[in-house]
Amino acid sequence: MLPGTSQQIPVSFDAGSLGVGTYSADIQLSSNDPDQATLLIPCTLTISADRNLNLTVMLEGLYDGTGAMRKAQDASGDHFAGSTADQVNVELHNSANYSNIIYSASNVNLNINGTASIMVPAVHSGSYYVTIRHRNSIETTSAAPVSFTGSTISYNFSSAATQAFGSNLKLVSGKYLVYTGDVNQDGIVDSGDMINIDNDASTFATGYIATDANGDGLIDSGDMIMIDNNAGTFISAITP
Repeated sequence: MLPGTSQQIPVSFDAGSLGVGTYSADIQLSSNDPDQATLLIPCTLTISADRNLNLTVMLEGLYDGTGAMRKAQDASGDHFAGSTADQVNVELHNSANYSNIIYSASNVNLNINGTASIMVPAVHSGSYYVTIRHRNSIETTSAAPVSFTGSTISYNFSSAATQAFGSNLKLVSGKYLVYTGDVNQDGIVDSGDMINIDNDASTFATGYIATDANGDGLIDSGDMIMIDNNAGTFISAITP
């Protein structure tokens, strides 16, 4: 390298058992030329802990009207063990370009009290839209980008309509719920979803399947009523 010039040198190392914190070290650069001195370059390394994202989400299809959710059923009974009502997917979207998904977590357990938690890698320290996806519910997104600068982030979709982008939540018995009925996941509750339910109902289908809008393990008129109500008010996804 010529005097007065600069060059980027990639450095890799094994952090081993280092815990969370900031560490100092010297990187030693040696030359095969005996006339050139060995360089010691001071550097620092910061290892951060993952961020804990705590969410509160209530699904209309499972809501029992008393501030909690029923457990999703299959043909044999409770589909999930313990306090898990159902599962959702959680996405973090770029605040300037919603179509850019920064991070996602699939099959996140959603408890009967509406709580869910995931660990987000520490590298994601900006502000992101938080989106909830569920097997037969409308895609629902936080009203504004949520800051991930802290070690623990909390967001409650169920406390007010304004917690969702476009206030796209349904008020039932004091809780704001994610709309059910998007069986085919095309972003709108309409005849396409109704046809799917009608087809399964005609064959007496049962189980943990998307056409079970109310989560009781049976595909029947109870599911169709929920779909019909939301289709009648033109419910669809509202995103940034």
